[in-house]
Amino acid sequence: MAPSTDLVDFCVRLPKVELHAHINGSISPKTMHQLMDRKRAMGTLNEELAAWQVPDSLERIHDFFALFKYIYQLTEDEEAIRITTRNIIDEFAADGVKYLELRTTPRKNQATGMTKESYLSTVLSVVNEPRDDIIVRLIVSIDRRNTLEEAFEAVDLATKFRSQNVVGIDLCGDVSKGSFEALKPAFDKAKSLGFKVTLHFNEIMENMVEAPALLAFGPDRLGHATFLDDASRQHIYGNNIPVEICMTSNVVSKTVDSYETHHVKDLLKEKHPFVLCTDDKGVFFSDLSNEFVICANTFKMNKEELFESSYRAIDYIFADTKTKEHLKQVWNEWRMQEFN
Repeated sequence: MAPSTDLVDFCVRLPKVELHAHINGSISPKTMHQLMDRKRAMGTLNEELAAWQVPDSLERIHDFFALFKYIYQLTEDEEAIRITTRNIIDEFAADGVKYLELRTTPRKNQATGMTKESYLSTVLSVVNEPRDDIIVRLIVSIDRRNTLEEAFEAVDLATKFRSQNVVGIDLCGDVSKGSFEALKPAFDKAKSLGFKVTLHFNEIMENMVEAPALLAFGPDRLGHATFLDDASRQHIYGNNIPVEICMTSNVVSKTVDSYETHHVKDLLKEKHPFVLCTDDKGVFFSDLSNEFVICANTFKMNKEELFESSYRAIDYIFADTKTKEHLKQVWNEWRMQEFN
């Protein structure tokens, strides 16, 4: 059954927190077209990219991971990164997101002269642009395919730019590649420096063998946590570890069979901390308000319950107490206007 217009409007207006948004996966088709036009004007549009059609719906995506080959070609210099990051933030703000933690793995491109440092510096220059409609922070990601040297480099860059609102470190990437154990020394260093850490966790059954090591590390949040054995469940519930939930991403990626069987139902039942997120809103054609609509429709959540879910998410952000108190004031003022 299609969601009511009233519910959709409410979920867009609802102040929201987004904690699991990869920059490269959050690029909208509109921005992809803008970047294509820019390359065309610069005369740098190669034949492969010129022949590519920007997808306009999920039905047009046979292999969404293949999209990133083209996305990386569109974002291979600092100005493209600047355009991309600003558009993503604008789109989240327009969707009612008041606090956003973007995440990205530092990238370089020898042909354009972009270094990992200039990439991160460019992203942060936009993250820190003054605005009054949204607060933005950055999580530096370490890809599972990285070498330990590259992982340490990411932590060093995060440390260098820490004063520019870098708030955490993430383990991400192709879940069938690499291992946490190989990269753990870099995460140990990040933790020793006081960084918050979130880990992509048990996205596929094959990842479950890693679960004890990831949980023993003591992450501050977990991404997805799709498959849980009894030991993992007891540890996560017992330690109240918040879970970043990305419903559309999981269903489209086929790590979850359907919205109705999504593991968020267990978190709702147990009243365990979770945060609805988008993962890759550009790739999966689902912004955060749509994730709230899906969750509300699937699990019969009313508006008060949706608000409470959004409000509780403030406690799980990687920001200081002052920021949390400010956001709670914004939420409470909105609630007073909406429900009275």
